[in-house]
This record gives sequence, C-alpha cells and structure tokens, in this order.
Amino acid sequence: MCFYIGIEDLAANALIEAMKKGKKRFLTYNEIESYGAEVVQILHENGEKAVLVLSRDNTDALFRNYSEFFEESEEDGKKGILLRSGKEIEDLVHQFRGYLALDVLLAFMNQRSIQALGV
Repeated sequence: MCFYIGIEDLAANALIEAMKKGKKRFLTYNEIESYGAEVVQILHENGEKAVLVLSRDNTDALFRNYSEFFEESEEDGKKGILLRSGKEIEDLVHQFRGYLALDVLLAFMNQRSIQALGV
C-alpha cells in the first residue's frame, strides 16, 4: 500500500503537534515540508510507501476547502499556514485524525517528526 499525504493532513497534524509543545499557531511552509519529509522517512523505515502531495494548487485548495481552519500568513518574512482564531487542537483532531491509517497517525506523532518542526 502507498499512503498519499496531502497538505491538509500534513498541516493539520503539524499544527496539532506544534500546539501541544507550545501553543504555536503558525508554521512556515519549510517547517511543514521538513515535518512531512520526516513522516515519509519514518513510514519508509517501517516498510510502508508514502508520498507527500504538495503543490501550489493543493495549497490553494486547502485554503478554499478548509477556510474555517487555515489562512495563509507571514511572520518574519516567511510565508506559512496559520490556524484561525477560535480553532483549537480538539477541532483539528476531530476533523483531520479520525480517518487516518494507524501507521500514518503514529508517524505524525513520532518524536523525530515533531523535532523536524523545531518546536
């Protein structure tokens, strides 16, 4: 089986883990991509195939389809994804974790992938 990990799952899970560590509601695209690369590496090491599905079109669709959760923002000259005010970890977990395969969920929660976020 091959897991296809989209920007919506990647961003949501990165924000969940970042918020657990310190209430960080903004992540740069580079931080999210580093997190995703580590998630894919963990899955590969566990014998699973995984691919990140990242593109400008997918990111634009994220902001259209999940506008109640995310908005594009910029901090210190770096663009990224901001969790909207009023949304919390529980909202992200409810929307983005219930359907994930266990292997993918565990990779999202792995300490190595979390460290890739720099939190």
